[in-house]
Amino acid sequence: MHLGELIDFVGNLLDYDPTNETYREQVVSILNDAQTRTLTDRAWDFSQKDRELQVYTDATASFAVTFGSATVTGAGFPFNVSEIKPGSRWEGGIVAITDSAGTTEEYTIRFVRTAAELHLDRLFNGASGTYNVVIKFRDIKMPSDTMTILNVSDPHVGIPAKAAFLSKWEREEANLDPDLLGTVEAYLPSSGTSTPAPLTVRGVTVHSPGGSGHGVRTINVYMVNVRGPASTNFPLYRRDVSDGFESALSKVQSFSLGPTETLIFQPETIPNSTGLYRRYYFTCPEAGILAPVRIRNNTTSQPPIPAPDTDTVPPTGGMVLHPTLTLTHLQGQAFQSTAIRYIFNNSAAYTSIQLFPHPAADQKLNVRSVITPRRMMENQDAPLVPASYAQVIAYAALESLTLKVDNPALSAVYLRKKEVLYKGMEQRFLQRVPRRIIKGQPLTAQRYGRNPFGPLVFT
Repeated sequence: MHLGELIDFVGNLLDYDPTNETYREQVVSILNDAQTRTLTDRAWDFSQKDRELQVYTDATASFAVTFGSATVTGAGFPFNVSEIKPGSRWEGGIVAITDSAGTTEEYTIRFVRTAAELHLDRLFNGASGTYNVVIKFRDIKMPSDTMTILNVSDPHVGIPAKAAFLSKWEREEANLDPDLLGTVEAYLPSSGTSTPAPLTVRGVTVHSPGGSGHGVRTINVYMVNVRGPASTNFPLYRRDVSDGFESALSKVQSFSLGPTETLIFQPETIPNSTGLYRRYYFTCPEAGILAPVRIRNNTTSQPPIPAPDTDTVPPTGGMVLHPTLTLTHLQGQAFQSTAIRYIFNNSAAYTSIQLFPHPAADQKLNVRSVITPRRMMENQDAPLVPASYAQVIAYAALESLTLKVDNPALSAVYLRKKEVLYKGMEQRFLQRVPRRIIKGQPLTAQRYGRNPFGPLVFT
């Protein structure tokens, strides 16, 4: 069952299926909430993901800083010159600067402007000078859909070695050095982070480029802020486009465009110390685009227009994005098959972990986690629940909808139907027979084998 079929199923059982956008949005919201509630209290096999994260060790550099300035100068800072994939892996790193007076303060690197200039999150409060510093990347940020981490293992030691769970309280109780570098032995939950969202859409203007073949359409525009487009530990978007830690969507701004009109996008210049890159997303009901997709530049005919496919504007601004928003183009399969859909429909918050010891060199890290299902928005979107049990989402939604129309008796009926399906899903996907796995079998020269006596039992 995809979203369109779930909506029809709900409408058929309720005998109420009006064709207006408000009703559809409410039903879609309830179906998504029902899916999230259904899948967030169990470690279902189909909602687990194995990911290989990139982990960076500490880096050293020479920083020339000035009292009362957030600007740092130096040389050799990691920096992407590409307009399509801007940023630096140092953005988000923590640096402790001890000045000549012995005062130490920690700063966050927000924005790397060039290979010789970067900007801290606030004004430098120490004595001006040049200091040798260490940049730390101790918090390993998970993708925004990560709900529960089930396993962390180190693959660079041969057969991946499982890391033990260690709380920060246990680390402190055992007097373990949080700055220790070495081979990973344990992982610790750490504080999460989020990127602030813009209040409103800014920098969008209606433009008449000439010609009358653009079509009559409504473009609903959203804006997001982005931090660290080149510093994610795991690619959240496909690898040929800009990534990063995105905020939630801003309030929508709608533009009703005629056949001679289109839109251009020019974000304003903001302080470099914010480290906020900007992106735009849009929907177009006339083209069947109901889930926000990214605005991307599609021309270089006029300066200061950036390279084609540029979609992320740095804090310095100075870029004008000219996307192709004709109705014919938006309805074509070429656009719809390559469009970049906004993926953070559940949350723009990012959980993180720390390692003990932290790796002494850049390496990969295997992480298995339970994920939150991605929100369904368009009719062809399928739920994360297997097709044979997808009706459990519809029954959970009907339970809420019938309460909304003050029919608790019918709500109780759908609750029972949901519980029957839910128990069947538990039996199907959670009741696995445990087996003892013996590593090595000298009699048969096999590497792995099942123990015929079954699981260990304490008596």
